[in-house]
Amino acid sequence: MSGTAQGKIAVVSGGSTGVGKAAAKQLAEAGAQVVLLARRVDRLEAAVAEIGDSALGIPTDVGDGESVRAAFAEIEKRYGKLDILVNSAGVARIRAIEESTDEDIRVCVDTNLVGPIYTVRSAVPLLRAAGGGDILNISSEITLDHMPLMSVYAASKHGLNGFTNAMHKDLRREGIRVTLVVLGAVGDTSFFQDNFTVEDRERARPVWDADGYLNRVGAAKPLTSAAVSQILFELLTRSADVSQDVVYIRSAG
Repeated sequence: MSGTAQGKIAVVSGGSTGVGKAAAKQLAEAGAQVVLLARRVDRLEAAVAEIGDSALGIPTDVGDGESVRAAFAEIEKRYGKLDILVNSAGVARIRAIEESTDEDIRVCVDTNLVGPIYTVRSAVPLLRAAGGGDILNISSEITLDHMPLMSVYAASKHGLNGFTNAMHKDLRREGIRVTLVVLGAVGDTSFFQDNFTVEDRERARPVWDADGYLNRVGAAKPLTSAAVSQILFELLTRSADVSQDVVYIRSAG
């Protein structure tokens, strides 16, 4: 580990599963109080129980402004400040654009782009109260290479990239470091099962294979959540005089 999180307050959206939960667990083990934001209460409660007394779960729909405001009001009431925000919540749909429903578009854009905008908006005053801190926004390698049938997901993540770049420039002089994490395939998460039906995956696989996308991004040997969380932890505990605006995390396979 490159540093300590002792005494820090950290909020992790999408904190009940996958990379979000792994990052929250590692921060808690290093001394942070972690607040997990997620929609599904059953998973949220299970994650809090797994992490222990250093974790608090607040059921939150990050795509709903009122839900996010209420969550951060609770955080302010309990802690009065914030040191770390990790935006790891993500939603995707396998759709050709002409097949995409209004709900498909809404849920992808609200979770992947509008959600981080809402959480950053609420977090900035609390980060200022702490004298500075860190925001990590987790994007996708899809912003570097086109993946067939995933245009709405790609658009939402490209938007997140642009928003993060703007926040990096806007907040850096206040001691708030904003980092974009462009993440490759992660294998030990429920992302595919939660977002794609079996029928969707069966239909998409030959299209992806023909395009070669999965081979190009190393999906045959994906990353683990633990490996990713270790890198996120190093980013969050790096020297205060170091700023990294974009970090790419890819499989070596």
